[in-house]
Amino acid sequence: MKNFDAKWQACAARARQAIPRDDQPPFGFATRVTERAARPGTTPVEFAWDRVLARLLAGAVTVLLVCAAVELPHFRDAQPLTPGIENAVAQLVWSL
Repeated sequence: MKNFDAKWQACAARARQAIPRDDQPPFGFATRVTERAARPGTTPVEFAWDRVLARLLAGAVTVLLVCAAVELPHFRDAQPLTPGIENAVAQLVWSL
């Protein structure tokens, strides 16, 4: 940070000597941008999102089907909401 003012003055002097550039956009740039914005269709980002969401939906459906397959044998139980032995032990311990 020493000699900051001297370095700043040197950089500013070089910047003043630079050739000015044309800051105008290329011919037809605004027309191309508005035409692309008005064009129906999906952008690459939307397409990628659609693919990711489709994969996530397929995964969720797969997990749901696996859970249903695991529970299917117990579907016709007489008392499906009867607490198991671990719940009975927990109730006894908490009542001590």
